[in-house]
Amino acid sequence: MKSDENVNLSKNFISKRSTRNVVGSLVALSLLVALFNSASFPVVVEHIKKIQRIILDGVVFSKDPDVVYHREEILNDYEGRIAEDFDIPAGLRDRVGFWFDIYTRYDSNRKVIHHTLYPWVVYKVVDVTDIINSDTPKARWMRNLKADEFVSEETQNIREALKELARGEFDEDDAAQVSVAKALEALPGTLQNKAKEALKNVRVQTGQKNFFAEGLEVSPLYLSGMEEIFRNHKLPVELTRIPFVESSFNRHAVSKVGASGIWQFMDYTGKSFLTVNDHIDERNSPFKATDAAARLLKENHMILRRSWPLAVTAWNHGPSGLRRAMKAAESEELSEIIAGYQSRTFDFASSNFYCEFLAALYAEKYHDQIFTDLEYEKTLDLHTVKLARAISAKELLRRSGLAKEDFVLYNPDLKKALERNASIPSGFTLMVDTPARLVLKSLLTKDTRPDDSKVSQSDVSYFKQE
Repeated sequence: MKSDENVNLSKNFISKRSTRNVVGSLVALSLLVALFNSASFPVVVEHIKKIQRIILDGVVFSKDPDVVYHREEILNDYEGRIAEDFDIPAGLRDRVGFWFDIYTRYDSNRKVIHHTLYPWVVYKVVDVTDIINSDTPKARWMRNLKADEFVSEETQNIREALKELARGEFDEDDAAQVSVAKALEALPGTLQNKAKEALKNVRVQTGQKNFFAEGLEVSPLYLSGMEEIFRNHKLPVELTRIPFVESSFNRHAVSKVGASGIWQFMDYTGKSFLTVNDHIDERNSPFKATDAAARLLKENHMILRRSWPLAVTAWNHGPSGLRRAMKAAESEELSEIIAGYQSRTFDFASSNFYCEFLAALYAEKYHDQIFTDLEYEKTLDLHTVKLARAISAKELLRRSGLAKEDFVLYNPDLKKALERNASIPSGFTLMVDTPARLVLKSLLTKDTRPDDSKVSQSDVSYFKQE
């Protein structure tokens, strides 16, 4: 255990040496050599420039657009863009690195075959781009099926290689075996035992780079308002990046188990904080759901020893489940809980959720250095107001003067209500732009009317951008 810690510390120390530092060291060394070998300073400068050009030329000619070359620098937060509360723990570094690659390196046409228990142990990355982009079969669903079959074959080849290694049959001339053995090299134990465990834990992860990029483009609609909500709750704004993991900021996202909205609230959880019924579903309002998320995360943080790794994991697994895990693992450290606790419910999703969040946070905070040619949405400039009396949804739309598309964009929680012309109750919180706020004046509560001398907390709302 102690040796593992030393290895991790060494890795962490080495990873903090940036590419810039290496280049700088080479240049400095060259300067010293030149000073000893030249009496002319201009010659020294020219010598330095020549070395820099050689180094830079080497980078330019070998650069792969899918590789984030300063990945380790970013994961060390080398520009200090992230609060220290969310530094990547040494025990989770490899796991976070895997998810960082999923978000920044591999798009959805790349399938990563890896170890379930140690996700960063990657056996093969299967690229199905040519199959998906082929002219045949004509139907997209058939090309998808063909791609899935190809990935299944490749996964089966990995399994076969693991089976042979698990039997102790290592053939140095078998390329598949050699590749798999190399992937398992960093794990402790004999190759045969590692292969036996790995054989039961083969998984395929689809790349997310294109989905993450789409989330980056949409997120400006909401992020500044979401950050203000979290500040008002005295919570770290970094937590507002959880929707990158949950939905890539797709406000229409609905999971197979019924989670909805950018925060993917389940029905039963949503009802604890929001209005969720046949006509109104506030889980789908990015701002209202963000306020609910802030309250839930604050509760988790208080319950779970004021630990953000545990509180964020509880977002996925629940605080009671985390308490059981802490007790079973006899630890409050998430890395130790993941390593030492196994249960039917604390599955791959739960054990990786915090690391996915950290990877998404670092990818988003440094996205200007990773992603190119993004087309960002404009920030919504909205007020939050309250209705003084009940009104039908369609009448509210008519009175607002908003186009239906804009009304639903601002208030996606009212989409069903509009379709069914349901009654919107008195006291309901509505999101509107400045013109709509003015024309709806007579329908609003006094403390949210635009021209009252009294200004309420809701009027200088979380969602208005000055």
